[in-house]
Amino acid sequence: MTRQKYDDSANTRWWSVFGLVISWFVAMGALFAGAICLYLEIRDGKAPHLFLSNTWREVLPLGLNIFVTLLNDTMGYTHAVALRWSLQREGKLDFNSNLRLLTASKYSVPNGLAPNLTYLAGIVLAYGSTSLIFLSFNPQLAQALKKLNPETDSDDINGVHVNGVALLTFGFGFFLQAILTNWALVRTEIPTWSSNPLDVARACMVDDSLDGYRVKQRQGRCMMGVHLAEDDAKPLKPVPKQRRMISAHPHVRRVLYLLWILPVLAGIWGGGVYGYLIRGSRNGIFGRSWSLLPVFTGETNQDCITKQCTDGTSILNMGWSASGTAGTVGGVFLIIALQAVVTLSLHCCELIVNLSRDEKIWRKLIGPRGTNGHYNSVWAAFTSWQTVFLFTMKAGVHWMFGMAINLQYNLGVNMHPPQIFYFAGICLIAALFGLFLSLQQPKGHLPPSFGHIRTIADIIDEWADSGCMFWGEKIAPKDGESGFTGTSTERLKMPDVNKYYGGQKEWDAATISEIPLDVVSPIEPPSAGGFGLHPSPPQFSPIQQPNFQVPMQQGYFAPMAQQARFPAPGPHGHHQHPPAQQGQYTFSQWTQQGHPHAHSHPSQSSLNSRYSGSSGYSGYSAHSDQSAQPFLGGYRI
Repeated sequence: MTRQKYDDSANTRWWSVFGLVISWFVAMGALFAGAICLYLEIRDGKAPHLFLSNTWREVLPLGLNIFVTLLNDTMGYTHAVALRWSLQREGKLDFNSNLRLLTASKYSVPNGLAPNLTYLAGIVLAYGSTSLIFLSFNPQLAQALKKLNPETDSDDINGVHVNGVALLTFGFGFFLQAILTNWALVRTEIPTWSSNPLDVARACMVDDSLDGYRVKQRQGRCMMGVHLAEDDAKPLKPVPKQRRMISAHPHVRRVLYLLWILPVLAGIWGGGVYGYLIRGSRNGIFGRSWSLLPVFTGETNQDCITKQCTDGTSILNMGWSASGTAGTVGGVFLIIALQAVVTLSLHCCELIVNLSRDEKIWRKLIGPRGTNGHYNSVWAAFTSWQTVFLFTMKAGVHWMFGMAINLQYNLGVNMHPPQIFYFAGICLIAALFGLFLSLQQPKGHLPPSFGHIRTIADIIDEWADSGCMFWGEKIAPKDGESGFTGTSTERLKMPDVNKYYGGQKEWDAATISEIPLDVVSPIEPPSAGGFGLHPSPPQFSPIQQPNFQVPMQQGYFAPMAQQARFPAPGPHGHHQHPPAQQGQYTFSQWTQQGHPHAHSHPSQSSLNSRYSGSSGYSGYSAHSDQSAQPFLGGYRI
C-alpha cells in the first residue's frame, strides 16, 4: 500500500518564508533607522531631510504603500494558513477562507484572540505611519497661516524631513506582525500550503495529523450546495443558476456593512471640513483647485466668500503640533487611530474576495479543462483579477487617506477637503466591488460551495491523483429512482434539469436481505458447533462492488448485499419508502435488536453549530477509519 498523496504546495511555503525573512529585515532596518533619525533630531534640534520635488513628495508614499501591502499580504497568508489548520484540528474549520484576525483558535496560542488583536495593531501601525515618514514643508503655506519662522525655517524650503517617530512606529508594526507570523509558523503543523479549496478539503479527509477531526463524505448529498449544509440529505433537481455568496457565509453581510460605512463617514467628514472653510476659519484657506495631488501656490486674496482664498488646494490646519520631536508624536498617533477603521474594513474585504476566488476554482469542475492539477497559490493570486483589484484598492485607499489628512513639518495636522472626497470615492468603489462579488450568481448546474469544506467532500466522490477532475452525471435517473452526480478524470455530461439527483453509487451502501423468521430468531440466535453465531452487518471491499449471496444453512444466516438508492420524491416533494415486507429486516432494524456486535460509531460534529449539519451524523469523524471510497482513505491499495 502507498500513501495517498495530495498537493502540499512546497513552493508556496518557500515564497511565504522568503517574504517573512524580508519582513524581518524591514522591521529591524526601520527600527534602527528610526532610532538614528531620532537621535540626530535630538542632538541637532532638527530632523534629517532630503530634497525632493513636490510631485515626488506625494508619489513616494504611494510606492511605500504598495511595498507595505505586498509584505503584509505575504505574512498574512502564512498567518491565515496556520489559522486554517489550527481550526481544523479543533473541528471548527467550516470554510477554506475565514476572517483571519477576527477568528480565534482556542488551543493554538499564536492564533488566539489576544495575538490576533496584536497582529491587527501591527497592520494599523505599519499602514498608518507609512504616509508620515517623509514630512514636507511648504513655506508659502506656513506664511499664509502665519506660522513661518524665517530664522529656523530658512533651510527647510525645499526639504523633506525624515520623521524618526514614524519610522520607529513603522518598524514596530512590522516587528509585531513578523514575530506573530514566525510563532504561528513554528507552532503549527501544516499539511498543505495550498489555498486551493480542493487541496484543503482533500487534506482534511486523508491527512494523518488530523485524526479525530477528519472530514468524511456524507451520502445522498451530491446535489446539495453550501446553502443546504444544515438540511437533511434529499434528492434535488439541478438548476442553471446558483444562490449568492451573501447568503452562503454568515459574515459576508457584516463585511458589507463595514465597507459601506467608510464612504458614508468619509463624505460626512469632507462635507464638514468644506463647510467649516466656507464659514471663514482663521486656520484654513479656501482653494479653487481640485487636482488629485494637493498644491499650494502661495498666492492668497480676500476676494472670495471666506476670509482668504487661493488658486491651490483647500486646506484646514488643525495644529496640534509644535516643532521638535514631541510635537510629532500626537499627530502620528492621531492619524493612525483614524486609519484603524480603514485598515479593518479592507482586511474584512479579503473574506469576500477569497470566497469569490474559491468558488471560481470550484466551478472549474464544469469548465472545458476541468480543475488544474498543478495549482500554484502565488501564481493564482497574481492572476486573479479579484485579488489584484483588492491589492490595488488597499494601496490606493491608504495612499489617498494619507493625502486627505497628513502631517507637515512644523505645521501639524492638515486636512484637504478635495482629497477627502477622493478618498470617499475610492472607498465607494471598494464597497461596490464587495457588493458586486457577494451578489453574483454562479452559473452552471454544479452546486455552489464557496470553499465550504464539507460541501466539497460531499460532492466530490473520486479524487484524481493528477488533480484534474470533471463533474457531471454518473448514474442516470431511471425507474423512479434518483440519479447520481460526481467527479471523474473524464469529461461527464451535465445532469438533466428535469430529473432528481441525490442517490448513492451502487457500491456505497448495502441493506440486509430478507430473513425468514422461521429460520432464526433475531433475539436468541442458535449456536452451531458450540459457538454462538450472531448476525452481523455486511462486510465488503471498498473497491469492488459487493455481489455475493451465501445460501441459508440451518443454525445461522448470512446477509445479501443489494443496491440502495434514494427513491424519487412524491408529488409533494416527500420520499416514498416502500413498506417493509413481513419477515424482512433492514440494516437499521437489525442494529436496533441489541446484538453485542451491532454498534454505532460515535461522531463529533463541528464546534461551529451553524454548519454542524442535521443529517444524522457529522461530516467530521472521531475515528481514523478509511472511507468507503479508496480515493478518500489514507491509503491506496
